[in-house]
Amino acid sequence: MNVLLNQAQRCLVATSLLAVAAAVGCGAPEAEFRLNRVYAAVEESRNNVTFTEPQMQNVNDVVTALFGTPDSPIVPNLPDVDLVSVLDQRKLDLAAGPVHRESIDSPTGLYREHCVHCHGITGDGAGPTAAFLNPYPRDYRRGIFKFKSTPNLTPPTDDDLHRTLFEGLPGTSMPSFKLLPRNELESLVHYVRYLAIRGEVERQFIYGLVTELDEGELLIDFSVAGEEQYDFVRSEAALIVQKWIDAEAAATPVPARPEMPMEESIAKGKELFFGPVANCVKCHGPTGIGDGVTNDYDEWTKELNPANKEPLQRFLSLGALAPRNSRPRNLRMDVYRGGRRPVDLYWRIHNGIAGTPMPAAAMKPDGAPENDTRLTPKDIWSLIDYIRHLPYEPLSKPANLQQPTNNRERL
Repeated sequence: MNVLLNQAQRCLVATSLLAVAAAVGCGAPEAEFRLNRVYAAVEESRNNVTFTEPQMQNVNDVVTALFGTPDSPIVPNLPDVDLVSVLDQRKLDLAAGPVHRESIDSPTGLYREHCVHCHGITGDGAGPTAAFLNPYPRDYRRGIFKFKSTPNLTPPTDDDLHRTLFEGLPGTSMPSFKLLPRNELESLVHYVRYLAIRGEVERQFIYGLVTELDEGELLIDFSVAGEEQYDFVRSEAALIVQKWIDAEAAATPVPARPEMPMEESIAKGKELFFGPVANCVKCHGPTGIGDGVTNDYDEWTKELNPANKEPLQRFLSLGALAPRNSRPRNLRMDVYRGGRRPVDLYWRIHNGIAGTPMPAAAMKPDGAPENDTRLTPKDIWSLIDYIRHLPYEPLSKPANLQQPTNNRERL
């Protein structure tokens, strides 16, 4: 492999290393959350408006007053919401701040130690190494997570986030952190939720600049203002937090696999895969290698209007990562980012994959007439059996890969 770097590559690597050093606290000034100017520019472009710098500074001031800083996070005081199960101040304090360990059992700065180089201080998925990775790291600020047990736009459960950290995401740069102690994993889960909730509140505040409030109402002088003057933001924050609380009861139940011969189930799954209701072939292609639709984008990218070069260049100049197409999974590789257990595949098919073109299944409701062609749980199990069978078909194992190479002749 050629390891020689050109000048531009050397500069990029050096810049990335310096950014990592700054993020973990190597003689750097106090870290700051980055204002979501990309989303602000998106709303300006959509609505043909221009936000003033005082408005942008006000968004930053209000969100900072509610949530604190990367070194000193705050669990906000919100009306009529019990935050304890969602954001625990002690756990946030373990994950926040510069990397430091008084002893092996008392770490702080866990997020910067393990996550910041990819996901960034702000949780925007644009850390120092993000541009090198494909797929890009997750931007938490929309509160949309792909691999979870809950319906499409419902936040993930606590177990969902733990599972992602514990198992990693195969086929991506997201590693497993199963060697971390339980309390450290829990601290990272709470900090990821904190960044997601904070990011959603910030986005909602920016959205409110256009849809809810005028400039005078949004400009808050904290030297004289009391909490009642930013009740709008606190109320929106409470609604967002409540979604996370409600997610714990929203996980999709997975019924037991029905009694059905495997050969029959695989055949049924194949029929559904190519049929008009499941229609998996549209995106995953006639051979299941993910070559059906290759020019679509995920929701993070669609927001940037990638087909329109003029606003896109502005978004890129403000820190957005260059658009990449969302590619359907190659089902013959036996690599599933959200897990390969049958229960994982059931959730992917039933709920879809939030933020991507993968839709939720069209499910047949109880009491529907016999001629209703939508899917049943039994159909989903047949699709799972077919999908899990694909890697073992002869087509998935070309002859030149099945034969051993460099055989040694034996006497």
